Amino acid sequence: MANILDKNQISQIFRDARKHQRIGQIIRRFSTNKEDIRQIALKNLDLSSCRNVLELGCAFGAFTEALKGRLHPQAKITGLDMLAEYESFFLDACRRAGYAGEFSARGVEQIIKYPAASYDLIICSYALYFFPDLIEDIARVLTGDGFFITITHSEADMRELVNIIKKILKKNNFLADNQALPIENIIGRFNAQNGADLLRKHFGRVQSIDFKNTLIFPPGEINYFLEYFQFKQSFFLTEAQTKKQDIMDELSRELQNTAQTGKSINMCKDDIIFIASQPLAAKEPA
Repeated sequence: MANILDKNQISQIFRDARKHQRIGQIIRRFSTNKEDIRQIALKNLDLSSCRNVLELGCAFGAFTEALKGRLHPQAKITGLDMLAEYESFFLDACRRAGYAGEFSARGVEQIIKYPAASYDLIICSYALYFFPDLIEDIARVLTGDGFFITITHSEADMRELVNIIKKILKKNNFLADNQALPIENIIGRFNAQNGADLLRKHFGRVQSIDFKNTLIFPPGEINYFLEYFQFKQSFFLTEAQTKKQDIMDELSRELQNTAQTGKSINMCKDDIIFIASQPLAAKEPA
C-alpha cells in the first residue's frame, strides 16, 4: 500500500469542485457542532490593516469568504491551488467577501519564490497536511506582525471508518497488522497533536483552539454516509483495492448491517485551529 497519495491522485479526488462542495454540505448537515470553524478562527483577531492575503490550497475559497468585512478595504486575496477548476469558484468567493482576488493553479509550491515579508495574512484550511514542508516558507513570506491561520484535523479524524476498513482489509489479507491507510499517513503529517510543535520551529507564538465535532448519520440516512465515503475512498483504499468488488461489497454490507440494527453511524470530526505569529524566518530563499 502506498504511504501517501501523489499529486495526480489528490487531483482526481478533488477535481469535481461541485461534488467537493456537496460533501462539505453533508459534513455541515450531520455535524453535532453547528458553529462555523472559520468564523471561530477569525473571531478575536484584528485584521483591519491586512492588505495582502494568501490562501493556500484555496479550493473554492470558503476561508476567503469568511474574511468579509475583516480586512483593509483595499485588500487583495491570492488563492493558490493545483486545480484550475476552482478558479471561478474562488474568484466568486472573493467578490462575495468584497475584495479583489487573484487565482493561480500552479500549486502552493510557488511560495518558495515569493519575497520575504510579502503577506500580512496567510490562511489554510484542511490542506497543510499535504505540504507541511512549506511551513518554513510560509513563515518567511509573512510580515513580522502578520498572522498564519491554519485549520486541520485531529489524529483521530474518521477513526470509526478507518477501523471498519482496516478490519475488512485485514480479514481479506490486504493489510498487515502494522500497516496504515493512506488517510492515516496524510493526517499524520500535520494534525492537532503534532501541529503546534511543527509550527513553533518557525513562529515565536502559536495559539490553538479546539473544535470538537462528531458526524452522526441516522439509520435512515446512511446513504449520505456512503456518498461521503465514495468521495473519500481513495484516502482509504488503493486503486487495486477499489477494483476488488468483494472488498467494496463487504464494506457496504457492514454499513448496511449497522443501519438495520437501528444504530446511527458516528464518526469523529474533531478539528483544531492554529494561529501562528511572530515569524522566525526572515531570509530570502537561496
